[in-house]
Amino acid sequence: MGSGATNALGFNAEQTWAFWRAETTPWTEGPFHAANGVKAPMAIDRTLPTRCFGAERMWVMLRRCLDELSVLASLQSRRGALMLGVAERLSSRPFTAQRARLESVLGGWLAAYLPSATARLLPLGHASLAPALLQAGQLLDERLVDFAIVGAVDTYYDPATIQLLNRQRRLFDTIEFDTLLAGEGAALLVLCLPSVAEQVGLTGHSALEMVAEAEEPATMFSDLPCAASGLSQAMRAVTQAMKADQRQLEWVLGDCTNEVYRTHEFGLAFPRAIAPGGLDTAGRDFFPIAADDLEFDFLPECFGDLGAATMATGAVVASESMRRGHPSTSHCMIISSSEGPTRGAALISRTSEGGR
Repeated sequence: MGSGATNALGFNAEQTWAFWRAETTPWTEGPFHAANGVKAPMAIDRTLPTRCFGAERMWVMLRRCLDELSVLASLQSRRGALMLGVAERLSSRPFTAQRARLESVLGGWLAAYLPSATARLLPLGHASLAPALLQAGQLLDERLVDFAIVGAVDTYYDPATIQLLNRQRRLFDTIEFDTLLAGEGAALLVLCLPSVAEQVGLTGHSALEMVAEAEEPATMFSDLPCAASGLSQAMRAVTQAMKADQRQLEWVLGDCTNEVYRTHEFGLAFPRAIAPGGLDTAGRDFFPIAADDLEFDFLPECFGDLGAATMATGAVVASESMRRGHPSTSHCMIISSSEGPTRGAALISRTSEGGR
Protein backbone atom coordinates (compact mmCIF):
# COMPACT_ATOMS: atom_id res chain seq x y z
CA MET A 1 0.00 0.00 0.00
CA GLY A 2 2.94 2.30 0.57
CA SER A 3 6.69 2.27 1.00
CA GLY A 4 9.45 4.44 2.40
CA ALA A 5 13.23 4.25 2.24
CA THR A 6 16.27 6.28 3.17
CA ASN A 7 19.96 5.52 2.71
CA ALA A 8 23.15 7.09 1.39
CA LEU A 9 21.62 7.38 -2.10
CA GLY A 10 18.15 8.73 -1.51
CA PHE A 11 15.87 10.24 1.14
CA ASN A 12 12.72 8.45 -0.02
CA ALA A 13 11.57 5.42 -1.98
CA GLU A 14 11.49 7.23 -5.34
CA GLN A 15 15.01 8.63 -4.99
CA THR A 16 16.31 5.26 -3.81
CA TRP A 17 14.91 3.60 -6.93
CA ALA A 18 16.06 6.38 -9.29
CA PHE A 19 19.66 6.54 -8.07
CA TRP A 20 19.83 2.74 -7.98
CA ARG A 21 18.68 2.64 -11.62
CA ALA A 22 21.31 5.26 -12.46
CA GLU A 23 23.93 3.04 -10.81
CA THR A 24 25.04 5.90 -8.63
CA THR A 25 27.34 5.05 -5.73
CA PRO A 26 27.54 7.08 -2.50
CA TRP A 27 30.94 5.81 -1.34
CA THR A 28 33.07 8.28 0.57
CA GLU A 29 35.92 8.29 3.07
CA GLY A 30 34.41 7.61 6.47
CA PRO A 31 35.64 8.89 9.85
CA PHE A 32 36.57 5.41 11.09
CA HIS A 33 39.86 3.59 10.59
CA ALA A 34 40.19 0.02 9.35
CA ALA A 35 42.54 -2.41 11.07
CA ASN A 36 45.44 -1.43 8.77
CA GLY A 37 45.12 2.24 9.74
CA VAL A 38 43.49 3.66 6.59
CA LYS A 39 40.20 5.52 6.76
CA ALA A 40 37.60 3.00 5.66
CA PRO A 41 35.40 4.01 2.71
CA MET A 42 31.71 3.93 3.63
CA ALA A 43 28.33 4.50 2.01
CA ILE A 44 26.83 6.96 4.48
CA ASP A 45 24.22 9.70 4.59
CA ARG A 46 26.41 12.80 4.62
CA THR A 47 23.53 15.08 5.62
CA LEU A 48 23.51 13.60 9.14
CA PRO A 49 25.74 15.13 11.82
CA THR A 50 29.10 13.39 12.19
CA ARG A 51 28.48 12.88 15.91
CA CYS A 52 25.14 11.18 15.32
CA PHE A 53 25.72 7.43 15.49
CA GLY A 54 24.17 4.13 16.55
CA ALA A 55 20.56 4.20 17.76
CA GLU A 56 20.22 7.98 17.27
CA ARG A 57 21.21 7.64 13.64
CA MET A 58 18.86 4.69 13.11
CA TRP A 59 15.97 6.67 14.55
CA VAL A 60 16.59 9.66 12.23
CA MET A 61 16.47 7.34 9.20
CA LEU A 62 13.48 5.43 10.51
CA ARG A 63 11.56 8.63 11.21
CA ARG A 64 12.13 9.78 7.62
CA CYS A 65 10.58 6.54 6.40
CA LEU A 66 7.61 6.81 8.75
CA ASP A 67 6.95 10.39 7.63
CA GLU A 68 6.96 9.18 4.02
CA LEU A 69 4.12 6.73 4.63
CA SER A 70 1.24 9.06 3.80
CA VAL A 71 -1.17 6.10 3.63
CA LEU A 72 -1.02 5.87 7.42
CA ALA A 73 -3.32 8.90 7.67
CA SER A 74 -6.17 6.73 6.36
CA LEU A 75 -5.32 3.93 8.80
CA GLN A 76 -4.76 5.98 11.96
CA SER A 77 -7.88 4.70 13.72
CA ARG A 78 -7.29 1.10 12.67
CA ARG A 79 -5.51 -1.66 14.57
CA GLY A 80 -1.94 -1.99 13.39
CA ALA A 81 1.42 -3.58 14.05
CA LEU A 82 4.99 -2.60 13.25
CA MET A 83 7.52 -5.39 12.68
CA LEU A 84 11.03 -3.98 12.52
CA GLY A 85 14.15 -5.96 11.68
CA VAL A 86 17.40 -4.87 13.29
CA ALA A 87 20.94 -6.19 13.42
CA GLU A 88 21.70 -9.39 15.30
CA ARG A 89 24.31 -7.58 17.36
CA LEU A 90 21.56 -5.56 19.09
CA SER A 91 20.64 -8.67 21.10
CA SER A 92 24.03 -8.79 22.84
CA ARG A 93 26.23 -6.42 24.82
CA PRO A 94 27.42 -3.71 24.36
CA PHE A 95 24.63 -3.05 21.83
CA THR A 96 21.58 -3.84 24.00
CA ALA A 97 21.46 -0.20 25.12
CA GLN A 98 21.04 0.85 21.48
CA ARG A 99 18.14 -1.55 21.09
CA ALA A 100 16.49 -0.21 24.27
CA ARG A 101 16.91 3.36 23.03
CA LEU A 102 15.41 2.52 19.64
CA GLU A 103 12.45 0.74 21.25
CA SER A 104 11.85 3.74 23.51
CA VAL A 105 11.74 6.41 20.79
CA LEU A 106 9.74 4.17 18.45
CA GLY A 107 7.21 3.49 21.21
CA GLY A 108 6.87 7.21 21.83
CA TRP A 109 6.22 7.89 18.14
CA LEU A 110 3.57 5.17 17.94
CA ALA A 111 1.83 6.45 21.06
CA ALA A 112 1.57 9.90 19.45
CA TYR A 113 0.68 8.99 15.87
CA LEU A 114 -0.67 5.41 15.81
CA PRO A 115 -1.96 4.75 19.33
CA SER A 116 -3.69 1.51 18.30
CA ALA A 117 -0.47 0.00 16.89
CA THR A 118 2.11 -2.14 18.64
CA ALA A 119 5.78 -2.62 17.73
CA ARG A 120 8.10 -5.62 17.75
CA LEU A 121 11.83 -5.59 17.03
CA LEU A 122 13.39 -8.67 15.43
CA PRO A 123 17.21 -8.76 15.86
CA LEU A 124 17.68 -11.20 12.96
CA GLY A 125 19.97 -9.26 10.63
CA HIS A 126 20.04 -9.04 6.83
CA ALA A 127 17.15 -11.46 6.21
CA SER A 128 14.96 -10.15 9.06
CA LEU A 129 12.32 -8.92 6.60
CA ALA A 130 11.26 -12.51 5.88
CA PRO A 131 10.25 -13.45 9.46
CA ALA A 132 8.83 -9.95 9.92
CA LEU A 133 6.59 -10.41 6.87
CA LEU A 134 5.52 -13.87 7.99
CA GLN A 135 4.60 -12.64 11.48
CA ALA A 136 2.76 -9.65 10.06
CA GLY A 137 0.96 -11.87 7.56
CA GLN A 138 -0.25 -14.16 10.33
CA LEU A 139 -1.68 -11.20 12.25
CA LEU A 140 -3.42 -9.95 9.11
CA ASP A 141 -4.80 -13.36 8.16
CA GLU A 142 -6.18 -13.89 11.66
CA ARG A 143 -7.74 -10.40 11.53
CA LEU A 144 -5.86 -9.37 14.68
CA VAL A 145 -4.71 -6.20 12.89
CA ASP A 146 -5.99 -4.23 9.90
CA PHE A 147 -2.58 -3.19 8.61
CA ALA A 148 1.09 -3.83 9.26
CA ILE A 149 4.19 -1.70 8.81
CA VAL A 150 7.08 -4.04 8.04
CA GLY A 151 10.71 -3.16 7.45
CA ALA A 152 14.16 -2.77 8.95
CA VAL A 153 16.84 -0.27 9.92
CA ASP A 154 20.58 -0.51 10.43
CA THR A 155 23.80 1.49 10.35
CA TYR A 156 27.48 0.66 10.55
CA TYR A 157 28.21 4.28 11.47
CA ASP A 158 28.97 3.46 15.08
CA PRO A 159 32.36 3.16 16.86
CA ALA A 160 31.48 -0.11 18.60
CA THR A 161 30.23 -1.66 15.36
CA ILE A 162 33.36 -0.63 13.43
CA GLN A 163 35.46 -2.08 16.24
CA LEU A 164 33.56 -5.37 15.88
CA LEU A 165 34.04 -5.44 12.10
CA ASN A 166 37.76 -4.79 12.50
CA ARG A 167 38.08 -7.68 14.95
CA GLN A 168 36.29 -9.91 12.45
CA ARG A 169 38.50 -8.56 9.59
CA ARG A 170 35.37 -7.77 7.59
CA LEU A 171 35.69 -4.01 7.05
CA PHE A 172 36.90 -2.86 3.63
CA ASP A 173 40.40 -1.39 4.04
CA THR A 174 41.25 -0.63 0.35
CA ILE A 175 43.67 -3.60 0.28
CA GLU A 176 41.70 -6.77 1.09
CA PHE A 177 38.76 -7.00 -1.31
CA ASP A 178 36.88 -9.97 0.20
CA THR A 179 35.31 -7.63 2.78
CA LEU A 180 32.24 -5.41 3.05
CA LEU A 181 31.84 -1.72 2.36
CA ALA A 182 29.76 -0.42 5.26
CA GLY A 183 26.48 1.33 4.51
CA GLU A 184 23.30 2.35 6.32
CA GLY A 185 19.61 2.67 5.65
CA ALA A 186 16.01 2.10 6.61
CA ALA A 187 13.06 0.81 4.59
CA LEU A 188 9.40 0.23 5.40
CA LEU A 189 6.40 -1.30 3.63
CA VAL A 190 2.73 -0.97 4.55
CA LEU A 191 0.75 -4.19 4.15
CA CYS A 192 -3.01 -4.33 4.11
CA LEU A 193 -5.54 -6.96 3.15
CA PRO A 194 -7.46 -6.04 -0.04
CA SER A 195 -10.78 -5.84 1.83
CA VAL A 196 -9.45 -3.33 4.36
CA ALA A 197 -7.73 -1.29 1.64
CA GLU A 198 -11.04 -1.05 -0.22
CA GLN A 199 -12.84 0.15 2.89
CA VAL A 200 -10.43 3.06 3.43
CA GLY A 201 -10.05 3.88 -0.27
CA LEU A 202 -6.43 2.81 -0.78
CA THR A 203 -4.91 1.05 -3.78
CA GLY A 204 -1.60 -0.79 -4.05
CA HIS A 205 0.89 -0.79 -6.90
CA SER A 206 2.57 -4.12 -6.10
CA ALA A 207 1.69 -7.34 -4.35
CA LEU A 208 3.53 -9.52 -1.89
CA GLU A 209 2.84 -12.99 -3.23
CA MET A 210 4.99 -15.27 -1.14
CA VAL A 211 7.52 -15.25 1.69
CA ALA A 212 9.76 -18.10 2.79
CA GLU A 213 12.07 -18.37 5.78
CA ALA A 214 14.63 -21.06 6.59
CA GLU A 215 17.63 -21.59 8.84
CA GLU A 216 21.23 -22.34 7.88
CA PRO A 217 23.08 -24.63 10.33
CA ALA A 218 26.52 -23.48 9.10
CA THR A 219 26.33 -19.78 9.91
CA MET A 220 28.94 -17.23 8.84
CA PHE A 221 31.09 -17.65 11.94
CA SER A 222 30.56 -21.34 12.65
CA ASP A 223 33.16 -24.04 12.04
CA LEU A 224 30.76 -26.08 9.93
CA PRO A 225 31.17 -26.04 6.13
CA CYS A 226 28.43 -24.01 4.45
CA ALA A 227 26.13 -26.26 2.41
CA ALA A 228 23.63 -23.43 1.71
CA SER A 229 20.74 -25.62 2.83
CA GLY A 230 18.85 -22.72 4.42
CA LEU A 231 19.05 -20.32 1.48
CA SER A 232 18.32 -23.15 -0.95
CA GLN A 233 15.18 -24.07 0.98
CA ALA A 234 13.89 -20.50 1.10
CA MET A 235 14.58 -19.81 -2.58
CA ARG A 236 13.20 -23.13 -3.74
CA ALA A 237 9.95 -22.57 -1.85
CA VAL A 238 9.39 -19.50 -4.04
CA THR A 239 10.54 -20.99 -7.34
CA GLN A 240 8.54 -24.19 -6.88
CA ALA A 241 5.39 -22.14 -6.30
CA MET A 242 6.17 -20.25 -9.52
CA LYS A 243 6.71 -23.54 -11.33
CA ALA A 244 3.30 -24.77 -10.17
CA ASP A 245 1.79 -21.65 -11.78
CA GLN A 246 3.92 -22.10 -14.93
CA ARG A 247 5.66 -18.76 -14.42
CA GLN A 248 9.34 -18.11 -15.05
CA LEU A 249 11.71 -16.25 -12.78
CA GLU A 250 12.71 -12.97 -14.43
CA TRP A 251 14.57 -10.98 -11.78
CA VAL A 252 16.60 -11.82 -8.66
CA LEU A 253 17.56 -9.07 -6.22
CA GLY A 254 20.15 -10.30 -3.72
CA ASP A 255 22.59 -9.18 -1.04
CA CYS A 256 25.94 -10.65 -2.05
CA THR A 257 29.04 -8.68 -1.09
CA ASN A 258 32.69 -9.57 -1.78
CA GLU A 259 32.72 -11.75 1.32
CA VAL A 260 33.62 -15.31 0.39
CA TYR A 261 30.95 -16.87 2.60
CA ARG A 262 28.14 -14.98 0.88
CA THR A 263 29.26 -15.62 -2.68
CA HIS A 264 29.89 -19.30 -1.92
CA GLU A 265 26.45 -19.72 -0.35
CA PHE A 266 24.68 -18.04 -3.26
CA GLY A 267 26.67 -20.09 -5.76
CA LEU A 268 25.43 -23.29 -4.12
CA ALA A 269 21.82 -22.22 -3.56
CA PHE A 270 20.90 -20.66 -6.90
CA PRO A 271 21.30 -23.74 -9.14
CA ARG A 272 19.13 -25.72 -6.74
CA ALA A 273 16.46 -23.03 -6.78
CA ILE A 274 16.10 -23.02 -10.57
CA ALA A 275 16.56 -26.77 -11.18
CA PRO A 276 13.69 -27.51 -13.57
CA GLY A 277 13.06 -31.07 -12.37
CA GLY A 278 11.20 -33.66 -14.37
CA LEU A 279 13.72 -36.53 -14.45
CA ASP A 280 11.82 -38.52 -11.83
CA THR A 281 8.62 -38.22 -13.88
CA ALA A 282 10.08 -38.96 -17.31
CA GLY A 283 9.93 -35.26 -18.12
CA ARG A 284 6.20 -34.81 -17.57
CA ASP A 285 6.65 -31.91 -15.13
CA PHE A 286 9.77 -30.44 -16.69
CA PHE A 287 9.64 -26.65 -16.64
CA PRO A 288 12.51 -24.17 -17.14
CA ILE A 289 12.07 -21.97 -14.08
CA ALA A 290 14.71 -19.41 -15.08
CA ALA A 291 13.83 -17.11 -17.97
CA ASP A 292 16.40 -16.86 -20.76
CA ASP A 293 17.00 -13.19 -19.93
CA LEU A 294 16.98 -13.61 -16.14
CA GLU A 295 18.30 -10.43 -14.48
CA PHE A 296 20.55 -10.35 -11.41
CA ASP A 297 21.15 -7.37 -9.14
CA PHE A 298 22.93 -7.18 -5.82
CA LEU A 299 22.05 -4.21 -3.62
CA PRO A 300 25.48 -3.72 -1.98
CA GLU A 301 26.96 -2.80 -5.38
CA CYS A 302 25.25 0.59 -5.10
CA PHE A 303 24.31 1.04 -1.45
CA GLY A 304 27.15 -0.70 0.33
CA ASP A 305 26.21 -3.38 2.87
CA LEU A 306 22.92 -2.20 4.40
CA GLY A 307 22.97 -4.75 7.20
CA ALA A 308 19.51 -5.54 8.55
CA ALA A 309 17.99 -3.01 6.13
CA THR A 310 19.15 -4.99 3.08
CA MET A 311 16.15 -7.16 2.29
CA ALA A 312 13.66 -4.43 3.20
CA THR A 313 15.43 -1.98 0.86
CA GLY A 314 15.27 -4.66 -1.82
CA ALA A 315 11.52 -4.92 -1.33
CA VAL A 316 11.14 -1.14 -1.75
CA VAL A 317 13.33 -1.12 -4.88
CA ALA A 318 11.29 -3.98 -6.35
CA SER A 319 7.99 -2.31 -5.44
CA GLU A 320 9.04 1.01 -6.99
CA SER A 321 10.20 -0.87 -10.09
CA MET A 322 6.79 -2.52 -10.42
CA ARG A 323 5.18 0.90 -10.16
CA ARG A 324 7.29 2.35 -12.99
CA GLY A 325 7.96 -0.65 -15.22
CA HIS A 326 11.76 -0.49 -14.98
CA PRO A 327 13.09 -3.13 -15.16
CA SER A 328 10.23 -4.39 -17.30
CA THR A 329 9.60 -7.56 -15.31
CA SER A 330 6.34 -8.60 -13.72
CA HIS A 331 7.84 -10.08 -10.57
CA CYS A 332 11.03 -10.13 -8.52
CA MET A 333 12.47 -12.62 -6.04
CA ILE A 334 14.32 -10.93 -3.18
CA ILE A 335 16.79 -13.08 -1.25
CA SER A 336 18.95 -12.45 1.78
CA SER A 337 21.27 -14.21 4.24
CA SER A 338 21.90 -13.05 7.79
CA GLU A 339 25.18 -13.51 9.64
CA GLY A 340 23.28 -15.91 11.90
CA PRO A 341 20.95 -18.71 10.77
CA THR A 342 18.09 -16.69 9.22
CA ARG A 343 17.60 -16.96 5.47
CA GLY A 344 14.77 -15.40 3.52
CA ALA A 345 13.16 -15.12 0.10
CA ALA A 346 10.12 -13.16 -1.04
CA LEU A 347 8.24 -12.73 -4.30
CA ILE A 348 6.92 -9.28 -5.22
CA SER A 349 4.74 -8.82 -8.30
CA ARG A 350 2.79 -6.12 -10.07
CA THR A 351 -0.50 -7.91 -9.56
CA SER A 352 -1.55 -11.03 -7.71
CA GLU A 353 -4.66 -12.82 -6.62
CA GLY A 354 -4.79 -12.76 -2.87
CA GLY A 355 -1.65 -10.66 -2.50
CA ARG A 356 -1.18 -8.07 0.21
